[in-house]
Amino acid sequence: MSNVAFLLIVVVITVLGSLVLWLRHRKPTTFMSSVDEFQEEMRALGRDPQEPGSGRRTGRPRPVGPPPSRVPPPSSRRRAPEGADEQGGGR
Repeated sequence: MSNVAFLLIVVVITVLGSLVLWLRHRKPTTFMSSVDEFQEEMRALGRDPQEPGSGRRTGRPRPVGPPPSRVPPPSSRRRAPEGADEQGGGR
């Protein structure tokens, strides 16, 4: 009989522990609890842009389009040989 009593004690403790855990971690079922949960999620997803430290930049916008072309510096351009005029005659 002592084995059956020990088994019943373990089962009762397990059921009571499970019931306590279920009661502590269940979601509230009132109407306003779902509204509060929704508002909490919206606050987590997007912050107010006027709020300091919201992570959004307020400076000027970045330009859209290709980057400006780069012109090589004058020292790397080819020069005409000395004594030659611009038309290539050299006379």
